[in-house]
Amino acid sequence: MIYVNKEEVSEESFVSLLETTKNKINSDFDSKGVPKDIKGVDFEEIVYNEMNLASVDTVFHGHIEQTGLLTFPDIIARRLYGVEVKMTISDKWVSIGNSVLETTRVEDVETIYMFFGKFGKTFEAKYRKYQDCLSDVGVTHSPRYKIDMNLPAGDSIFDKIGIPYDVFRKEETPIKRLKEYYRRQLKSGEELWWIDPEVEEKSVSPIIQSFRLLDSETKDRYINDCMILFPEIFGNSSIKFDRPAAYLITDYNAVSSNLRDNFSGGGQMEIIIDKKTVVVAKIVYHLFTRSKDISNMIRKTDPDKLSYYWNKKIATDPVNIWCTLLKEYSEIALAAFTNGLKHG
Repeated sequence: MIYVNKEEVSEESFVSLLETTKNKINSDFDSKGVPKDIKGVDFEEIVYNEMNLASVDTVFHGHIEQTGLLTFPDIIARRLYGVEVKMTISDKWVSIGNSVLETTRVEDVETIYMFFGKFGKTFEAKYRKYQDCLSDVGVTHSPRYKIDMNLPAGDSIFDKIGIPYDVFRKEETPIKRLKEYYRRQLKSGEELWWIDPEVEEKSVSPIIQSFRLLDSETKDRYINDCMILFPEIFGNSSIKFDRPAAYLITDYNAVSSNLRDNFSGGGQMEIIIDKKTVVVAKIVYHLFTRSKDISNMIRKTDPDKLSYYWNKKIATDPVNIWCTLLKEYSEIALAAFTNGLKHG
């Protein structure tokens, strides 16, 4: 490998290469017109060829490569700089970008630029530093960046989270960091949805089914999950089943038009609390009869999962934490749980 002084391949020199490339592509499309039915791979090939032509008599000549279909970024120069090529057939400077995880990123590439072609009413190309045009995160099969080539400075997703892009992308669990950020933005009754890397390994079915079609064991497991993760269901809020409904979709691939009935349908029931017969709501009766199962499940549940849904650090016995949360919503439910442990 021929040694090249780092100053000779400065970012300024690479930006100059991109500027020449952009101007040439804009000029060619103005004079020759836009190719019909152009696709992303076609536009990438055009950018690659024009970069090679623009690199003649520069330090980048002979050192520009396309990386392959599934590799990030699409084009690299001197293995120091990269170009991710995107296009849209609309007349807007926005699009869905790459995966947040960047698992196919080429090693050694330090700086990446987005080269974007807008094929709307009139063609125009722009380039911009990669992280500066990533406005948000959207969901397809996994979290992906949203691109906005006109994004104001300081409004990137990394500015919102409060962490530099180069720090974020090197984290072991960037998805966890994103979920923490978005969870802080949730309104009452809202919940996040996307498929985590660990969930992808479970081969989630693309089919959504009705809750009533689930087998009895799965229904029971879901009800136990909800009692543990969402103690608000024992309270009186009109939106207390909003989070359980979202959880039913994301973790069980099911929906229900009468979710409340699966917890509280059937009126009231009698249970024994402190040696006295007490009439309670059906949901409290369910908790009473499942107390030992609930207690065991809480201790077996991943502390990170509990911490996520409870929004609390798990520093002590999680059952004690859950009891504290439960008491905030219903003292009679807490009494039913503790008595259920004694009589179960």
